[in-house]
Amino acid sequence: MTKSITYILIILTLFSSCLGPCETEQEWNVDIYTIKKQKCPDMVAAYYIEYSVYLDNERKGNSASRKDSCTFTWQAENDRFLTLDICNNKMFEKRPNKTSFNFKTIDSILIYSNEKKELKKLTSEKIKKFTSDWNISQIRGYSEKQFDSAFHFYPAYQYKITLFSESKKTEFYGYNYLILDSSNWVYEMSEFGDLEYFNGYWNE
Repeated sequence: MTKSITYILIILTLFSSCLGPCETEQEWNVDIYTIKKQKCPDMVAAYYIEYSVYLDNERKGNSASRKDSCTFTWQAENDRFLTLDICNNKMFEKRPNKTSFNFKTIDSILIYSNEKKELKKLTSEKIKKFTSDWNISQIRGYSEKQFDSAFHFYPAYQYKITLFSESKKTEFYGYNYLILDSSNWVYEMSEFGDLEYFNGYWNE
């Protein structure tokens, strides 16, 4: 079985190396960036279109997404999300504004299961863990989807977390080990990518 997988990977690697480079069909300059519309060969001898972003003739990060005839969006870095307007040569930047919490000032945290349609109150021990993990969580990126539909899975989220502190309410959505804040920035709550992370808050 292992040998078969190895042979398949070798064949795919050799086939990929035979594919030609992407061809640039069109390009636009916005601020310091250049967006290139490129036609690229895929593994089935067809083509797909991608929008690559360049800075000083060097390709940067992931591909951009075209929203309309004028607008592209692009995750430039994990903590930097850009909207690029090619019609007006303008760039708009979003950055996260993360709020840390002090365990001692938290009144309560409620967790709602989207699957079970039930609500629970976290214990003091779990509140302390949530607070600690949130404060050190690493940013994953920005989501353009609606607040309760940000994850690319079904259902859109596993748990809704509502935190009450100093007469203020803060809402989050969780899926596996990812958490989304109300400004649509996604963070990683588990350093090791534990897929059962949020289930641990729900289960006794």
